[in-house]
Amino acid sequence: MGQGHLLDETLQLSQKKYFKGFEHSAEFEQLWFRLKTLELWKELAIRPSKEDCHEEDKSLLQNELDDLQELQERCNHVRHLLNKNLPPIEQALDKFLIPKKSRIPNAGLGLFYEPESPNQIILKGTVVCYYTGNIHSFHSSKKIKDKSYLMMVRGDVLVDPGPLKHIKARYINDPLNEEVVNCKYVPEELRSAVVTTRVVIPGEELFASYGDAYWSNHKSAGRTFLN
Repeated sequence: MGQGHLLDETLQLSQKKYFKGFEHSAEFEQLWFRLKTLELWKELAIRPSKEDCHEEDKSLLQNELDDLQELQERCNHVRHLLNKNLPPIEQALDKFLIPKKSRIPNAGLGLFYEPESPNQIILKGTVVCYYTGNIHSFHSSKKIKDKSYLMMVRGDVLVDPGPLKHIKARYINDPLNEEVVNCKYVPEELRSAVVTTRVVIPGEELFASYGDAYWSNHKSAGRTFLN
């Protein structure tokens, strides 16, 4: 098998791995690979060939020495385009998930399971929704003013659904009580699936642990449920 075929197969596997849930937007994929090329260029000084360089970025190759400030500005620009072109959020049980006042005092909104039938339970191990949003690196996330929704997914990929109020998973609260947690986050490449850890019955609020890393950067006075 020739190197070209091996490269094509590698790219196809990479796409399947990275774009699970994002497969239906060629523009998003192109912007993702363009951003990765620019970030490798800036961070590791790996200059792309003319063939691998996006048409709009080829002017940067004309410089004998790399201008790091210019490369950073180009990275910022392409990331902005990437997040403007996020594909539609993949639906799981979103239509049955309703944001309303949480059972946790002073926690704002929570996310409740309210199906059409009162007998329609959710089995353990079911994906109920996805925690996704604007995609950031550690570097780009530093510019986010409200980091309360920011989640590290994997490696240098973080997601921020803060500005995207239609993403249901952003309303899930952490009760700081493992006994009432009924969901967990399962990282993929560009998002996290929200998966039930036990049976969930109609009318229940969804709860998941944010993890120690989250609470080490946020204040909490503990949680008490209302009866």
